[in-house]
Amino acid sequence: MQESVSKQLEPKFKILAGMILVIFLLLIVRLWVLQIMEGATIMVKSRANQTRVIRINAPRGYFYDRNGEILVSTRISRNVSVVPEDVKDKPQVIALLAKILKMPVSEIEAKLQPDSKSNRSPYQYVTIKKDIDPATAIKILEAQMDLPGVEVDEVPVRYYKYGEYASHLFGYIREINDKELEAMKADGYKLGDLIGKSGLERTYEQYLRGTDGGKVFEVDIHGRRKAKLETKEPEPGNNLHLTIDHKVQQAAEKALEEHLIYLQKNTKYKNAKAGVAIALDPRNGDILAMVSKPGFDPNLFVGPISKEVANNLYNNKLTPLLNRAIGGEYAPGSTFKPVTVLAALNEQKVTAQDQFYCNGYDPVWKHRFKCWTATGGQAPHGRQTVIDGLKNSCNIVMAELSRRIGVDALAEYTRYVGFGKPTGIELYPGEKKGFVADRQWKEKNTRDKKWFPLETLHFGIGQGYLTVTPIQLAQFYAALANNGVVYKPRVVTKITDASGKTVKSFPPQKVRELNIPAEDLAIVKKGLEEVISGGTAAAYFRGFPLDKYPVAGKTGTAQRYGYDNGGVFASFAPADKPEIVVVVFVEQGGSGSAGAAPIARKIFEAYFGIGDENPKEGKKPETTEATANRQAWSAAGHGSSTAPVAPVQQASAGQPVSPSNLPATPGVTSEDTKNR
Repeated sequence: MQESVSKQLEPKFKILAGMILVIFLLLIVRLWVLQIMEGATIMVKSRANQTRVIRINAPRGYFYDRNGEILVSTRISRNVSVVPEDVKDKPQVIALLAKILKMPVSEIEAKLQPDSKSNRSPYQYVTIKKDIDPATAIKILEAQMDLPGVEVDEVPVRYYKYGEYASHLFGYIREINDKELEAMKADGYKLGDLIGKSGLERTYEQYLRGTDGGKVFEVDIHGRRKAKLETKEPEPGNNLHLTIDHKVQQAAEKALEEHLIYLQKNTKYKNAKAGVAIALDPRNGDILAMVSKPGFDPNLFVGPISKEVANNLYNNKLTPLLNRAIGGEYAPGSTFKPVTVLAALNEQKVTAQDQFYCNGYDPVWKHRFKCWTATGGQAPHGRQTVIDGLKNSCNIVMAELSRRIGVDALAEYTRYVGFGKPTGIELYPGEKKGFVADRQWKEKNTRDKKWFPLETLHFGIGQGYLTVTPIQLAQFYAALANNGVVYKPRVVTKITDASGKTVKSFPPQKVRELNIPAEDLAIVKKGLEEVISGGTAAAYFRGFPLDKYPVAGKTGTAQRYGYDNGGVFASFAPADKPEIVVVVFVEQGGSGSAGAAPIARKIFEAYFGIGDENPKEGKKPETTEATANRQAWSAAGHGSSTAPVAPVQQASAGQPVSPSNLPATPGVTSEDTKNR
């Protein structure tokens, strides 16, 4: 009986034994998989669950002026970071944090969501809010037991000591975008990294960024810190040593800002809200000051930007983010006249002794082309030499010279001295080229096709289609001052590491030498000196010690159809041994004398350390070439009291119109060719 029962149960025991054997085999296989095949992965997860890594951002390199003064540095920001895994399924933690930070819960939850682009680990800290105030930081630290996975860390962030000061030159930094990340991922950039977006910050990004460090902490099962396991200190970025002179830059910033306000409040030029001032050393191309107004505070980009601030920066019709010094294209007005004189002298179309007669009207074009005296109600210039023509900015002298030279030769000389092409300054996003028109260009790109003789005369006084950038004009006047030697404008002299060791040097670069006879340069310089001592800018240099620091310069009027005239002034000093070139453009600021020269004077005073004894500005009425040129253009047949500059000029937007879209030549008809 018992044997019979055993035989009956034997198959069941075998099945049970087989099942037990299979289970043990499965357990062995699973243990083998866990320990051998997935052991490393599990170890990593275990370590991630027990440790937390906090990234330490590397401080960006500093900016120093030419005398070693710090202009751009670093400050400390308190940032709040959260580990997503530590607050998962803990709504009370997120609610408490939202209350302290005064943020919506939904905003915090959105930032903690997995990001496919960054392939972020759930154990990695995610920045929730930057730059919190000390009081908020204390509240978080006091509630730390109730905020597992939440940390407040001090991180270095960019600090622009003087706010708007040199903002276009310095540029700004911002979080890397998708397009930039795709292009720069190979260089070690990650989502969330800050990079330079413009100016020097972008130009020298690879030197300024540094190498990030980090801290590794052991945490308990709740994500609270227990002990620091490891620390890797960040490596600071390299430093830029600039050519900028802090004293001169400050003076240029203040002078331009104050004069714009003065023009708006005390003159008819209510729209004088933008301008440029450049100071440059003609002996080596060093930029001593570069100001573009309106400006912006780069510190705004360090933290979150409100919609109101962003709208004012990005949608402002005055384009505050545009660096007008390299990106603005303007008619140079009469500051171009030295080119006309040099071309005529070199082509042997005139001598220093030749006499011209100005009765206010061009002898060929009569009322269609006037000197500014005919419009200002002043006595005509009478007999003039080329030196007098520069001194008094006589349009009649320049018209005759332009006629003798011809448009093709004038365009050739204009390009030869540097207009119509970049200066080579290394500053992101790069410079505009300006525009030099000629007969061939007009035939291909306009409806008129034909170049009219009257256009040559307007070309010769810096009007018509011609546009230049302020940096080009500064480079040209530096060449005049430096007897024809042209230097590439330079902003950085060297790059050093944190220990002060030089990483890279940038010596002055001589681009070329203009083949201009010394006697021709002497004639032009003489005329420019007399502009200041007794010509169109004399009223605005009264009281300036010209005996000690003689100044050579030229006033000009940048004309643009539909807008008030702009003031231009280009100059250098001391005239006998130049050390500094100053160029000023004031959009819709009137004339070069009243609108721009007072700004240049203050920059010279700062550079030479002259006391603040300026003449009273604005008392002199605008009986300058500005009014005359408006009426001269109107008399030429345009039917408007404001003469246009080249249609390619879009100084406010910084974007030139395509030459193929240009209209017919304003104010010139087929009848004009009969009166040559």
